[in-house]
This record gives sequence, structure tokens and C-alpha cells, in this order.
Amino acid sequence: MFRFELTPNNGGIVFWGDSASLNELYEFIHYIVDESPLIKNKEGFMLALAYDIRKALEGRRRTREYLYDHSDIYQLYGVELLWPLVLLQAAIIRNSMGYIDMDKAKLSLMYSFEFILESALKQLIPDRFGDVIKTAKNASNSDYDWLEDSINSRLCYFINLSPQDRKERLDKILCSFDEHWIKFTKEKQDVKMMNLIMNTDQEWPDNIIWQAEYLYSYYLPDFFPKKSSERD
Repeated sequence: MFRFELTPNNGGIVFWGDSASLNELYEFIHYIVDESPLIKNKEGFMLALAYDIRKALEGRRRTREYLYDHSDIYQLYGVELLWPLVLLQAAIIRNSMGYIDMDKAKLSLMYSFEFILESALKQLIPDRFGDVIKTAKNASNSDYDWLEDSINSRLCYFINLSPQDRKERLDKILCSFDEHWIKFTKEKQDVKMMNLIMNTDQEWPDNIIWQAEYLYSYYLPDFFPKKSSERD
């Protein structure tokens, strides 16, 4: 069982699940990362999604009791996920699935995860959510090394935007993950944004305060798991 809520100031979502569902998703992400020929660095930013899910499972992010049908009470565990990162991660997972043996259980798990992201995005930007998903999909086809090298600058730029600009520029930030983006922006009118991204301070702060107008990272500097033992 997965649920979501939008974070304040348009930074991302709080992704909720019960322990069994989150554990299945955690194992699924590891399986994709290990088996995918597209994911070159097996301990990089793609594994960060599994790291977040594990921290939620451990109760180190958010916990909540959920009342179902006025009788049954479930313990839910949640974690905040940044929009640009989780949309790119989901798109790369979907691409990777085309190269890996999938059973119905894994397919249904991915559909559930995608449904949550699409539902949350539709709530955030109902008139543009489809275009944003398509942009993330197109960007995920870029060279993996380029994507990994682009992560810090794009996310640091995103968290320093105002809440309104996060909504308005989400598609452009995802577009900037495209390896042909620099050439594209020079031909269009996004040169200012390109310069801002490239000149944004890429040093992550110590703590994210999700309720603040400007976000700060709460799980960095260990944002990227450094070794496979993190899955334990």
C-alpha cells in the first residue's frame, strides 16, 4: 500500500508505504540497479532511491498511523523525495526494465510506484503533468555518465528556487538532463537558466527543512550510498 502527500513549497512528495510494500520496493530497486545494463555505476544516484526507502523502513524519516475503514490501524513509513530526482530515477528504472526479465509481481510494483508519482504530479501541475513525465522519459535516455555528472548542479539549482519557480521550471530542469541540452539552450532562449545552473553552488547543505521556502538537504552529505553494504 503506497500513498503520497505533496511537500510544502513544491519541493517534492512524501512517499508513504507500509513495511511490506516498502520492503518489496526496496528489493525491486536493488534488483533493477544490479541487473540493468543502462546503470553503469551500481552505487550512485540510482541506489539513492533504495537508500531513501530503507531509511523510511527504519522509521528514520516519517511515521504515521493510518486508520483504514474506521477499524484497522496500519503503521505507515514515509520519506521526502525531490521532484527532479525521483522523476528521473523512475524513468531510468522503467527504461531498464526493457532489458531485464520481469515477472508480474515486479511489473505491478512498478505500476504502483509510477501511479503514485503521476497522481502527485497531476495534483501539483494538472495542466502539464503529462508533458513533465514525457520530458523525464526523454532525458533518461541520455548517457548515464552525463546524467550522473549533472545531478548535483540540477538539484542544487532546484532547491534554491522559489516555490512557484519549482513548479514552473520543473520541466526545464528535467530537460537539462538531456545530453543535448546545452546545444539546445544556445539555440533557444534558455541561456540564462543554463548559466544559473552551471554557476549554482553545488555544495549540499547539511539539513533539509522541507517546510521552509528554500529547501535544505537533510540526508546529505551521504546523499549517495558509498558501498553496497548500505542495503543491509
